[in-house]
Amino acid sequence: MLGAAFGLAFAVTFGANSIITRRGVLRASGSYVANVSILSGPVFFLVIAAIVGDVFKLGQFSLQSYFYFAIAGIVHFAFGRTFGYKSLQLIGVTRSNIVTGLSTIVSVGMAVAFLHEPLTPLVVLGILISLLGPVLITLKDETIAVGSQDNIIPGGRAVDRPTLYRGLLYGAGSAIFWGSSPLFIKLGMASGGTSIIGNLTSFTAAALFISPSFVGIKARRELLNPDFGSLKLALMSGFTTNLAQMLRFLALANTSVTVVSLMQRTIPVWSLGFAYAFNRKLESFSPWVLLGNGLLLAGSILVMLEQFWPG
Repeated sequence: MLGAAFGLAFAVTFGANSIITRRGVLRASGSYVANVSILSGPVFFLVIAAIVGDVFKLGQFSLQSYFYFAIAGIVHFAFGRTFGYKSLQLIGVTRSNIVTGLSTIVSVGMAVAFLHEPLTPLVVLGILISLLGPVLITLKDETIAVGSQDNIIPGGRAVDRPTLYRGLLYGAGSAIFWGSSPLFIKLGMASGGTSIIGNLTSFTAAALFISPSFVGIKARRELLNPDFGSLKLALMSGFTTNLAQMLRFLALANTSVTVVSLMQRTIPVWSLGFAYAFNRKLESFSPWVLLGNGLLLAGSILVMLEQFWPG
């Protein structure tokens, strides 16, 4: 029950984060926003670790737990976040989050294969119903003619089909990386790690991993001479995603990968509500996008029924 609550809080926070990030990637590159948010992670979790006292226990955890947390950080943040933010930049929140929700399939598959977690018929049904959303977006969502400039907001709701496919491809890539990381987090927890130290280790590893990219001229220019508005949005994106990831680790420490992954499926629903409230002119609310989100919600309800009323 506690794990499910943390998982739901993670989904709501991440839904709000996607709206902030969307505004950020329309002012700066997706890589810039991803890099700033990743670099903010070690600072955020070092402060949290100091507050709760875990920073004084850094030498007490096994090398194996640090290894698993580091791999989780590189996979989830360095690769998954960069791909996810690029998808967000190209096709927007309401489309992108439905596609990145495919990470559930990866997470559940790996949990069943390697952690021997149960896969009930109701969870399978919920997954299949939720999967119809990305299929509808791919096949039915409206696009504009390539090169059309009439009444088009750059980065707005209207995209041509090649851009849609590119955004979906980046989203699918992020789904693979995001769906793989919970396995390593659970292995890190099982090896004696804690959620706070896990986050600190993951973000530190990701920050070290992406650091060579800063030698590029464009990346160095963006980092050293940022537009204040872009930097503000990138830092806000970093803070909200750090908070979301802390909730995610706490959820994984209290329940199974399958439950957390399926709670994560509600992110597009929260994103849709936040997008309509704050980013209405920048997002697609076509019938197919709304139907896809509705199917996602239906699938998520089935999973939550399994969690709260098993059997």
